[in-house]
Amino acid sequence: MFDSLYSDQQLGGLHVFAKRNKGQPRTSVNGVSNKFKRMAELYRYFARHWEHVLDFSDDALLEMFNSESYGTKVNPKNGYLVGKHWLNVTVACWKEDIEMGTLFVKELYDDGNFPHWWLDGIFRDYPGYSEFSAVR
Repeated sequence: MFDSLYSDQQLGGLHVFAKRNKGQPRTSVNGVSNKFKRMAELYRYFARHWEHVLDFSDDALLEMFNSESYGTKVNPKNGYLVGKHWLNVTVACWKEDIEMGTLFVKELYDDGNFPHWWLDGIFRDYPGYSEFSAVR
C-alpha cells in the first residue's frame, strides 16, 4: 500500500517522500500553490545561514515543489531542501526540549520569528495550547 501512494527518494542521506499526484510536474512558478509558497518562506528561514552557497532561485522553488508533489529529484544545493531538513530537525529538538521542560511553547509564539498558523499546526495537541495560540 505504501509503495502505491508515495515515492521514496534518497537525497544526501535524507529520504524524501512525496505523495504521488495525478498530472505532470509544474513547469512554471505560477503553477506552485500558495500553500507551498508559504512553507517555502519557512524553509528559506531555516536555511538562511547558508544563503551564500545555496540556490533559492525560482527554479529551485519549482524543483522543490515538484519533488514534494510529484517525487521528482532535487539538487542537494537546493536551499528549500536544506531549509526543510533544518526545519524538521529544529521542530524535533523543540519537542524534546518541551518534554524536558527547558522550552515552553509560549516562548515560540512570543518570539515573533514564526507565523502562528504554522506553530498552531505543530502544537495543536500540546497542553496549554489554547492559552497562547491564534486559534481559540
